[in-house]
Amino acid sequence: MLKRLFIVLLLAAHSMLGMAQTQEAGQVELFCGAELNYADINFVRLYNVLVNLTPGVKWHLGKEWMFSAQAFLPIVNDGYESKHNIVRLTNAALAKQLHLGNQHFKVTGGLFGLDRYGLDVRWMYPINSWLMLNAQVGYTGEWRLAVDNAEEWKGRYLVSETKAVNFDGPDRLTGIVGANVWLEPWSTEFRLSGGRYLNEDMGLQFEVLRHFRNCTVSAFAQLHEKKNGAKYKEAGGFKVVMLLPDWKWKDRKFTLRPAHDFRLTYNAQADGVSMKMYTTDPEENERTYPVRIPWGTGHLERR
Repeated sequence: MLKRLFIVLLLAAHSMLGMAQTQEAGQVELFCGAELNYADINFVRLYNVLVNLTPGVKWHLGKEWMFSAQAFLPIVNDGYESKHNIVRLTNAALAKQLHLGNQHFKVTGGLFGLDRYGLDVRWMYPINSWLMLNAQVGYTGEWRLAVDNAEEWKGRYLVSETKAVNFDGPDRLTGIVGANVWLEPWSTEFRLSGGRYLNEDMGLQFEVLRHFRNCTVSAFAQLHEKKNGAKYKEAGGFKVVMLLPDWKWKDRKFTLRPAHDFRLTYNAQADGVSMKMYTTDPEENERTYPVRIPWGTGHLERR
């Protein structure tokens, strides 16, 4: 079992991560990583293990327009529910970045993570070298496009023998505001954020991040409402975001590479519903800001 788990860990180049980089107009990036989920929840075996490949594409259209998409391909399912065996699309979105003086915006529309679709707006405002304000507003609905074993989704989606299709109209308004403090001598960042999250719960999070050249380590604490079956009001843990070696094959218009980062999260008292948010970029992560800005980790990221 330990040998198999070690192999799984080597595969776990989590591709829901990355950075918004300036690219040549027309440049296409194809990338692939793997997603690992494991849980120690019974006495039959040490861990339940779930491994999925996550191939994706980014098409840079010029003038900071970008189209991105990603799929979910199940590889190993040892102990998890059979609904996780479904091949499906997980992201397909068009994004545009805007830079108006010292204020930076990113507007994204399309199919997002956590089965949400709609419109998302990010705002980042570096006030000076150590303080930045930010916000995120989204208006989304529920969606799913899937094939293979789609009968698992009966009762929730329109289904046939070979596919599951669902688009429920936008019905969820989310909004988060926050402030970041950057300590340049130590490459350390403090983040305070809060608002209304995807499952209509209110929450507040404080996070301390230590940034290294190729890695970020953070500790966080959360306080949220007890809604949607949550057992606790408090949660906390740590995160590790590590840049993978920059292996890639590239010509003038085409890039083939692995996932950009490996990400590990531990959340004590996690309930699976509190303070959840969708992702609009298939390589979104805590280390890299959603908008390209010359502040904080914007100076650390490799190009």
